[in-house]
Amino acid sequence: MQSLPVELQLQIASFLDVKTILSLRKTCTSLFQFTYDRSLWLCLISRISHVFPRPLSESETALLSTLQLECLIKTAIHVEQVWLLPRKDSFLIKERCDSDDVDISIPGSPRVRCLAFVSDHYLLSLGSEGKINLWKINDIFAPFAAEVLATHASSTWYPCAYHVNTAGSVLAIALTHVEFVAARVLTISLDTGISSESGPPLLVTRGEFPIFLPQVIKAIDADLELVLISDGASSFEVVNWRTKAQATVALIASDPGDSWNGITAMRICGPYVLVVRMHAVEAYPLPSHLSSGVGERADILPQLTFGFSHTMAYRRVSLTKTMCVEDDESEIYGLSALANELSHGIFLFYVELTVRPLPSLSVSPVGVRPMAIAAPQTIVVPLPEELSLPLPPLVPFGFVQDTRTFVSAWALGDYGRRGIWVAGSRTNMIRTVVAFTNPRDVSNTSSEALVWTNNSLQANVVSNGPRLINGQVVHDIPLQDDIAVCAVSDTTGRIALGSWAGSITIL
Repeated sequence: MQSLPVELQLQIASFLDVKTILSLRKTCTSLFQFTYDRSLWLCLISRISHVFPRPLSESETALLSTLQLECLIKTAIHVEQVWLLPRKDSFLIKERCDSDDVDISIPGSPRVRCLAFVSDHYLLSLGSEGKINLWKINDIFAPFAAEVLATHASSTWYPCAYHVNTAGSVLAIALTHVEFVAARVLTISLDTGISSESGPPLLVTRGEFPIFLPQVIKAIDADLELVLISDGASSFEVVNWRTKAQATVALIASDPGDSWNGITAMRICGPYVLVVRMHAVEAYPLPSHLSSGVGERADILPQLTFGFSHTMAYRRVSLTKTMCVEDDESEIYGLSALANELSHGIFLFYVELTVRPLPSLSVSPVGVRPMAIAAPQTIVVPLPEELSLPLPPLVPFGFVQDTRTFVSAWALGDYGRRGIWVAGSRTNMIRTVVAFTNPRDVSNTSSEALVWTNNSLQANVVSNGPRLINGQVVHDIPLQDDIAVCAVSDTTGRIALGSWAGSITIL
């Protein structure tokens, strides 16, 4: 091989797997140097792009060194191989709270209200006692370590939402006063290039503005410096936390016979505010005068809506990052949403918001896990007639029917490739952590795929419609550590679990 031209050697090596390339590195000096050729690793990224949680652009890879490209590939392959395997090791990074430290201001509220992996290297925890914790997590190939990067505690200000700017350098956190008279926004720098000689990064107050009951902060945007606030089922507010400029947007009225259709999640998608409600997904034009980052438009954007069946109510959803595809002729935003419908099961949707050439909103079901098989060892029950699945999956021999399964927490990774849920049964003292890969990224066989089309919701094993979410149990949890919130990193495959008592564990 060494007698061949270098270009031909590289072409041959591009068909090898990473393990073989690393073995070549150990053979001789010339091949050692050869395996550090940047073009070889760029070719590998193109060939195994399916193992990455999202496509990598040329501009992104151009900024990475050869060693960084190699590490990126090795990480992606490792995570893909071990993602659905049982987790033998768990790491407790925060102990459960003492009994005398009970949060009495929010009865029935879990100690950990939000967990999120931030830029893959950090874990953020927002607590119901006004506590904020930010840990820096080490590389997956090194012995596990979690370094406390920043903490914040207040008896009068409770954290409720967060957002990382597009560059991944600034984390913004919104807090609400315990008496619901004001809200404020804190930011912290995540720029790893800053020298540690100046000390650890600090949470700094960037803005404060009034808020009143029953207003609830649902989302913030660190790039536009905007806060999205639900006013209930009739309207929402958009507030600039720096200038204090604000606007009220009326929600589309629900059907008279419909039950309460409150807001469960919100997100800014370009010139629109995406609103996820219990029975619908809607898009409203973002008032352009609130932020310099929102440009004036010559055209008037319409309101857009997509309604779910009246029998389905999604009270809480996990959203991925918003991805944008934009060129001279089109502007399209997309994200995935994982929701648990209390009576029917877990549903994975893909939301696509088109701004150009013609504004439109579509919500496509990608995967479903019917309620009675929320844990892999139980079986399916019929879905509502509106979904009209013709036949449920067959019950494996020896399985016992159990329709009392429930889900206490669920989460998607930032890019929607991987997700988890925590399942339990009222007859079992063990909770199970179930991991899955997005069905659109899995080559399901016809025997395991149940799919429906977006219009008729009929079974169709050859379409690109939703499939049965094939989850795998990766960890068991005793009932005393019942999980309230969870998070997952698409890039590192790490899972974080927050219990009602306040403990936080990483798998």
